[in-house]
Amino acid sequence: MRHVAHVPSERFIACLGRIVLECRCGEKLILLGRKRDWRKEGRTAFECGGCRKRLFLDDIPRRRA
Repeated sequence: MRHVAHVPSERFIACLGRIVLECRCGEKLILLGRKRDWRKEGRTAFECGGCRKRLFLDDIPRRRA
């Protein structure tokens, strides 16, 4: 049986969703939170860590209800 150390709850944050931005080079960028939260913060463009291309929230297709 494996022992897992107790981790204080202050080290965790609540996450109401996640967004995965996929670049054509194959790199994926995972953003924690919802699209509207990132927009509210004024962040709609991100840089690919592989090829440095700009990735945009608007490139993600909207979900159908």
